Amino acid sequence: MAIFRRRGNNGTKEPIPEMPVMAGMEGQEQEREVPMMPLTAGQAQGQGQAPGMMPGGQNVPGMMPGGGTIGGRPAIPGQMMPAEDAETGILDRIQNQSSESVQAAREMGQRMGAEQAMMDAGIQPVRIRRLKDDQRIMNRQRLNSATKILLKYKAGKNSINRRVVQAQNWWKLNNWEEQDRERGTKGASLHKTNTGWLWNCIVGKHADAIDSYPEPVILPREETDKAEAQKLSKIVPVVMELNGFEKVYNDGAWQKMQEGTGVYGVFWDPEKLNGLGDITIKRNNMLNLYWEPGVEDIQDSRNVFYVHYEDTEELVQAHPELEGELTGTSPISIEKYKTDDSVDTSGKSLVIDWYYHKTEGNRKELHYCQYVNESVLYSTEETGEPLYDHGLYPFVLDPLFPVAGSPGGYGYIDIGKDVQMDIDTLSQAMVKNMEAAATPRFFIKKDGSINEEEFGDFSKPFVHCGGMLGQDSIRAVEVNKIDSSAMNMLQQKIDELKFVTGNTDINNGGVPSGVTAASAIAALKEDSGRSSKDSTKAAYRAYRDIVNMVIELIRQFYTIPRQFRIIGQDGNEEYTSYDNSGIAPKPVVNGFGVEDGMRMPVFDIEVRAQRENAYTKMSQNELAIQMYQLGAFNPQMTDQALQMIDMMDFRGKEELRRKIQQQGTIQDTLMQVSQIAMALAQKYQPEVADQLAGVMQGVMSDNGMAAGGETKGNELTSTPADNMSANDPNENKIVQRARERAANASRPG
Repeated sequence: MAIFRRRGNNGTKEPIPEMPVMAGMEGQEQEREVPMMPLTAGQAQGQGQAPGMMPGGQNVPGMMPGGGTIGGRPAIPGQMMPAEDAETGILDRIQNQSSESVQAAREMGQRMGAEQAMMDAGIQPVRIRRLKDDQRIMNRQRLNSATKILLKYKAGKNSINRRVVQAQNWWKLNNWEEQDRERGTKGASLHKTNTGWLWNCIVGKHADAIDSYPEPVILPREETDKAEAQKLSKIVPVVMELNGFEKVYNDGAWQKMQEGTGVYGVFWDPEKLNGLGDITIKRNNMLNLYWEPGVEDIQDSRNVFYVHYEDTEELVQAHPELEGELTGTSPISIEKYKTDDSVDTSGKSLVIDWYYHKTEGNRKELHYCQYVNESVLYSTEETGEPLYDHGLYPFVLDPLFPVAGSPGGYGYIDIGKDVQMDIDTLSQAMVKNMEAAATPRFFIKKDGSINEEEFGDFSKPFVHCGGMLGQDSIRAVEVNKIDSSAMNMLQQKIDELKFVTGNTDINNGGVPSGVTAASAIAALKEDSGRSSKDSTKAAYRAYRDIVNMVIELIRQFYTIPRQFRIIGQDGNEEYTSYDNSGIAPKPVVNGFGVEDGMRMPVFDIEVRAQRENAYTKMSQNELAIQMYQLGAFNPQMTDQALQMIDMMDFRGKEELRRKIQQQGTIQDTLMQVSQIAMALAQKYQPEVADQLAGVMQGVMSDNGMAAGGETKGNELTSTPADNMSANDPNENKIVQRARERAANASRPG
């Protein structure tokens, strides 16, 4: 009889009761059914735990897809668990429970078996099978086949990885190391002049990207989904903020400018929030990601691999079945950056995250397998559920300059390094020339009998010599000055690098003399920053894909309400709860009560800059002042203002148009009511008419007009009721229409 073992609270292994053997199978290896706890996404304490669920949720030992943490992987309700995980024992999970019922079940399980104890505690066990390697879906043969595919992908990506490593060397101003390697020269004895023109370009472009930090606006495709879209527009930015996405975006922008491609990963981490689980967004290493050579969209690749090192001791601790299995050498080796620190990987093992698609009916499902050497850590095929419902690889690539046949791109270093090499070479020659000219050197004849030691020591006023000292005994070494054409060439190369990379003086804050208006400065920066704008638009497309994955993970995993602090319409903080009940697929029932399928809300994502630079804000403010001075906000000029705004294009245009139109409507209504009130007062209560006229005069004077009368000095002369329909050709059209409606309303019959 085989005995499963578990780890106690102190880390020691303790025996657990033996499992019963099927009749007639004594002494034979058999497929056993092991009672296990139900695998769910879990619940945090105090968030509405359902009966039979473990406080804090429960996670399958393993690793988060995408690598980086031990112990996290998608927990799907009712999923099948790999056989190796059974060896940790169900009593591990029961032991950690705080409720009295589960604690009693644990004690009972030691006497009568874990399965019966779980059932008595109200927990439905999930049965899994312990299979031999040849009976498993993810057996050694499939793992070896996946490794061969990975090696082929790696061979196809060698040139990209080599270019990425070189780009990081350039970024660290190791220019001459790369120049000597590319040109096949060795200049160890030469003076090394490293100029930072290309470095400055990358810094400027990164600043432009951060100035345009994005924020999402979720738009519905159907009217019935408008409320959920408004909620998601508030919730999604909070989810991004909780993931520290500003730093992720910052690191991705550096990666994009330096290496040519920003790489983001969007995963579900079931270990977050004490087992409740939540979304994780991170920047990934371009060197560790592999796709099918030749595809331009990573989603078109048949397989995607992400390879990373993990500490061997932590792996064995999380997966005891790996004890003694990680001593061999991995057949895969990955490229590494040339870091300043010495990185030791002797105590680490190479873990492979394998993502692939399978077609089930008309649906393409995303599956995932994590393995090290020939040992499976986790497999969605063995659990019977796909990884994510959206079916997309959880990676988003943001190339700077796209190239054909690859989802990656080129960066500014790839474009400008040749010009930077020329600048360094010319700068080095000039520095050497100036150094030679500033350091006196002499030719001395061997028979000149000059004490060279004293001659070279400027602290000694006397230099001894023997015999006659002729004119040819010593001669100064003359150094020719560099021609002005070399200086011109250097400046031309610098200007070329600025022009090619779009890093002009205006982008760095310099403006031509005489330009002081904020709108003019903004116009110059707008025209000079076209390349930055193009890069920002590409980043927004990648950001849209990230937000779409976030929404899909919310749709799949937010089954339990989460609490969020958001900013309301009035700018005040609001606290709200949200789950996926409003966006989860729902059955569609026809008029006969028969389900016709499932309806799932679909959203469009609009991306805009969260904040803008100072010049853009000043330009926007100047525009608002000019519109105010022109009278665009005067209710009397509503029609003209709306026509003017329709011809303009600026941020917030639709909101301003709506406010002006609403203001004109309110003014029109106010005029109608005031005219009717004035007419009725004059007819039925003349003594009130003067008081009402004074009130109306104060109201209308604030809006720049007089209603129902003429202004003479500081007095308002009321118009008789019988003359209410008279039209003044100089009177505002809104007032005329209001006067006519008031006159008609006051006439009997």
